[in-house]
Amino acid sequence: GDVLTMSAETHKSALQQQLEELARVGVGGKYNNKEDQLAVIQKELDHEEAMLRGGQARYHLEVDKAKARREEGTTLYGLVLQQKYINVLSNMINDDIKLMTTGTAGNHQTALKIICQCLPSKAFDNGVFLDKSPSVWDTCSLIVLKNTIDGISNTVTINKLAINIGIGLMHEARITHFKENDKENYLKTVRKLADKNIPQKTNRYKYKAKVWTYMMNRSSLKFDDWTNVEKLHLGVKMLSYLEKLGLVKHQNRKQKKNKTVTFIEPTALIVEEIKNFNIRNELLFPTYKPMVAPPRDWTSPFSGGYYGKRFNKENKPEEIADALQFHKTNK
Repeated sequence: GDVLTMSAETHKSALQQQLEELARVGVGGKYNNKEDQLAVIQKELDHEEAMLRGGQARYHLEVDKAKARREEGTTLYGLVLQQKYINVLSNMINDDIKLMTTGTAGNHQTALKIICQCLPSKAFDNGVFLDKSPSVWDTCSLIVLKNTIDGISNTVTINKLAINIGIGLMHEARITHFKENDKENYLKTVRKLADKNIPQKTNRYKYKAKVWTYMMNRSSLKFDDWTNVEKLHLGVKMLSYLEKLGLVKHQNRKQKKNKTVTFIEPTALIVEEIKNFNIRNELLFPTYKPMVAPPRDWTSPFSGGYYGKRFNKENKPEEIADALQFHKTNK
C-alpha cells in the first residue's frame, strides 16, 4: 500500500509544482514586471538549448551503443557511407569478375570464384558471366561495407576482419542457393523475417543468419561451406578494394621478436566523413519537450511555439520579449 500512496503523493506534488509554475509565469503570459518576464524567457531559452543538446547527446549515445556492440554499420552515418560507396565497390567487383570469366585473370583472382555463388544462376550462361549491370553485386558490397564499418571501430587484425567479411558473403551465397533450390520455403522464410517480431536486444543480422541456416537445414538442402582459407582470401580481396578507395589502410605492427601482425585501420578520409556526417546529423535528433513558458503564436509554419531561433548563435531575451509584445498588439 505504501508504494501506491507514495506514487500518488509524487504525482500530486508534480502536479502542484506545475500549477505553481503556471501561476508564477502567469498563464497566458501576464507578468508582474518586465524583469520577471525576461527571467522566464531566459529560462525557456536555456530549456530549449538543453533540448537541442539533448538531441546531440542522444545521437552520440546511439553511436556509442552501436560501437560497443560492434555494429557501427547500423548507425546513421554507417548507412550513408554504405550508400555512397556501394556503387563504386560493385563496379570494382564487376570489372574483376568479367576479367576472371574471360580467362585473363591471374592467380589472385581465384579468390573471387566463390563470390559468384552469391548471384542467381541466371546471371551466368553455361558458366559465362552475363554482365548486365554492376548493381547485381550491391548486396555483396553492402555486406562488405557493413562488416568493415562495424569492424574498424575497434582495433582489428586483417585476418579477423577478412574472415568476418567472408562469413557474411557465405551467408548470402547460402540464401541464394536456398532461393534457387526451394523457392517455396525460401519465400516462407522471407515472410517470417519480414514480421516485426524479431526479439529485441538481439543482433538482428546474426539472428536472421541463424533463421536462414535453420530453414535451409529443415529443407535438407546441401550447401558446401566455404573453407576458412577461401573466406580469408575473399575477405582480403574485398579489403584491397576498400584500400584502393582510400577507406581503410593496413598497418603492420611487431608483436614479438619475429612476429608481425597486420591491422586494418580507418583512413583519415573515412574518419573525416564520419565526423562531418555526425555533426550535421546530431541536430536532426532534437528532444522536444513541453515548454516552461507560454508558447509563441505561430506566425508561419516555421515561426512560433518555442522561443529560440535554433541555428543562430545568440537568443536575446529582450528581443524575444519585444517580438511577443509585437504579436500581441498587432492581433
